[in-house]
Amino acid sequence: MTDFSKLSDYIIGIRRTLHKHPELSGQEFQTQQLIRSELDKLGIPHRTLHKTDILAEINGLQTRPGETTALPPEKHSKTVLLRADLDALPITENSDAPYVSQSPGVMHACGHDSHTAMLLGAAKLLWDSRDHFSGTVRLMFQPAEETGRETRTLIDHGMLDGVDTVFAIHVAPDLPTGKICILPGPCMAGVDDFSIRLTSPGGHGATPHLGSDTLLAGAHLAVNLQQIVSREIDPQKPAVLTIGIFQAGTKVNLLAQEAVLSGNIRFFDKELSGYFKEALTRYSEHTAAMYRCSSEVTYTPSLLPTVNDAACCGTAKHAAMTVWGEDNLINRPASMTSEDFSRYLEAVPGVMVFLGTSDGTQKTSWPLHHECFDLDESALLNGCRLYAAYAWEWLFQSTFNN
Repeated sequence: MTDFSKLSDYIIGIRRTLHKHPELSGQEFQTQQLIRSELDKLGIPHRTLHKTDILAEINGLQTRPGETTALPPEKHSKTVLLRADLDALPITENSDAPYVSQSPGVMHACGHDSHTAMLLGAAKLLWDSRDHFSGTVRLMFQPAEETGRETRTLIDHGMLDGVDTVFAIHVAPDLPTGKICILPGPCMAGVDDFSIRLTSPGGHGATPHLGSDTLLAGAHLAVNLQQIVSREIDPQKPAVLTIGIFQAGTKVNLLAQEAVLSGNIRFFDKELSGYFKEALTRYSEHTAAMYRCSSEVTYTPSLLPTVNDAACCGTAKHAAMTVWGEDNLINRPASMTSEDFSRYLEAVPGVMVFLGTSDGTQKTSWPLHHECFDLDESALLNGCRLYAAYAWEWLFQSTFNN
């Protein structure tokens, strides 16, 4: 019988240790060592595919519960992958908590410390119960989610080879503790990045009619680009265009020779990616020409929308009901934020769910990526249990219901 009080203390302890020692994307070496140490204590085999990741595997028995007869190979070869991310953000934490970050300018402001702690707790549950399920549970402790640069490499190195379904949890400070949200279809947006460079010969502020001004052209372009969403995109297809950087000019009395506008686009319909690329180029060329400037557009597809598989959502809901009960399943609109878990879901059916972590106080209700972000740690035990429950539920269905 699992001592859930003790397990909760373990998860919170791991989370606080990680929170005090956050590491940026691709630099998660201490985090990696802590995870290795915890897996070694349990005896769970693990390996590293690339740099700072850890991939562990737990193999269940290949028999029916209560029987000793081996199942045929096709019945015990199913594999579930559970994923947690590791990296922190370049943010200076504003907190008086005893577990405040001890790394200047680096903070776990997106809950990845909690994801890792919950998955380590789930590793305990799965390891202790391996006599009672058939198939394989793969645990991926993934680095560099915030940059989105590592997942393709991990996939190329075999992370998803032989995997039949994937599952992940993200903490949600906008949801109450004890609630879980599972959304079929798109649950998080895709995102593309862009940069527009405007150039001209410039000129002197005293004789603007003899020159051309990229700052003025850029200011009009920044306004014009918003018309792509409001006048060219179907209003039934949500999209957001954001310009986050606008740089121009070198002196107060000169017309700027160069202006650079950089931003990103978020969407749920992946077909919009190609449309935005064409529209950005068209708007940039025509606006620049109006002000006797030239334009150059760099468009970089980043992440597709995170799209949950309907059948896997059904499995997740059934698993969640065994942990919380049906009354604690709630809905919310899909989020325009993005996640590199989308790359898992491009390759394998699966689901990302959202775990409520707000106890109603301001302390636990700050949004993700905020300097004051924190969460209600009592929520983490059920998140840990849900990781394990999804694996048990999916493997049981695959083994005995097919």
